[in-house]
Amino acid sequence: MKKFAGMIVLSMGLLAGSVLPVSASDPARDPEPENELELSTRPILYQSETGEFQITFPTGCGKLVTRYNEPDLFGGEQWAEIIQVNYVFCDRNQTEGEGCSINATYNLHREDGTMAGPANVIEGIKGIMQEYGVSPVGQVAMKKDFGNGIIAEGVEVRARAEIGPGEVLIRGLLIDGDIYLLAAWGQGGNVWENPDYLAFFNSFQPWVE
Repeated sequence: MKKFAGMIVLSMGLLAGSVLPVSASDPARDPEPENELELSTRPILYQSETGEFQITFPTGCGKLVTRYNEPDLFGGEQWAEIIQVNYVFCDRNQTEGEGCSINATYNLHREDGTMAGPANVIEGIKGIMQEYGVSPVGQVAMKKDFGNGIIAEGVEVRARAEIGPGEVLIRGLLIDGDIYLLAAWGQGGNVWENPDYLAFFNSFQPWVE
């Protein structure tokens, strides 16, 4: 963990901080709304089509928006050569100012041909902060054992808008070269300690059937 945390500090100059984890409960879940204007009254369980992960989105979401790429096998590319990305997000209460997302990237390799590492996770976190125009105010390195030999290492970052009360919470995880970037945002703040978003983060489970 020291290597991962040290790379974060050197790459981003973040402040040392701590985030208190909140255990995710196992609430009753509604199916995803069929109409994107219909808001869920219970959390929505999302599972990727090929079982790479599952996660539970909070109440107040309309239809989940999913974007993913597929290889062009007719163009001569092999599946193993494609960087695969699965991006799922939800704007809560029909507003772009509050919501959460997960971005999963597979088969990403560095220039030397080795699998993606901590530096690639940091790159992704920096990209999210740039997208939302926020600056880091705290971080905590983390390691989590999901069982069955699946161990994730990463970092959780608190970031704040340069102007106004906006907050963003980002958790970047690295699992055997796969990168998972979880994010929650709110223009009015109330994100870092929000139990709905902490439950969203803690409900993440890689490699499910």
